[in-house]
Amino acid sequence: MAQGEKKKNSLFSQDSGLTQFLQFAGELIILSLLWVLTSIPVITIGTSTAALYYAVVKSVRCSRGSFVKEYFHAWKQNLFKGCILTVFWLLCIIFLYNCMQNLGTSMWELLSPEHVQAGSGESMLGLYLICGLAMIILGILFIYIFPVLSRFDIGTVQILFMAFVMAIRYIHYTIALVAVLLALGVLAVRIPAAMMFVPGVWAMTSSHLIEKAMKKYLPEPAEGEDAWWLEL
Repeated sequence: MAQGEKKKNSLFSQDSGLTQFLQFAGELIILSLLWVLTSIPVITIGTSTAALYYAVVKSVRCSRGSFVKEYFHAWKQNLFKGCILTVFWLLCIIFLYNCMQNLGTSMWELLSPEHVQAGSGESMLGLYLICGLAMIILGILFIYIFPVLSRFDIGTVQILFMAFVMAIRYIHYTIALVAVLLALGVLAVRIPAAMMFVPGVWAMTSSHLIEKAMKKYLPEPAEGEDAWWLEL
């Protein structure tokens, strides 16, 4: 009986694997819920994404500070730029979507055997492909823009440029990140309750690749500075 009680106590001790996993999972769930709540105004999605990424990397992965405090610190710090980038991104998506809708026919109709044999609709198909490619680029940029925002104190144009360069330079990372985002997106659509943890899981998994890419651009830490990002 005493031995069984000892095993039970060791299982739930502060240093046990189970306790650490439960703490890790709990932090990701709380951060995910914070992301959902602070993203409700829509234009704050980018700000919330930057704050989520920052809190996950600094507090959950590197054990620096309180994850809730770090989340709101980053949220307040990036509120203005995050809203600007979110509005810009959304307007681009809406513009491209409307362009495709105003073409008057679907891409699948243009690819039908009748249209292909007749050689009609080639210019419209070209416009579809251009709009589709632009939307893919915007989707890829979304993966990088807000992690960059969370770590660099630079202008919005520079953030967009750096995100684009990173997406191209580390195309192998980009492909993996897109696959993760799509998988988690499908999970969230099929099981809406999964949004309790999907944002946090995205930030955690993507940070393993994004941090490797961002290290090439981060300046050397000042003397005495807590360079926690070097632990990643």
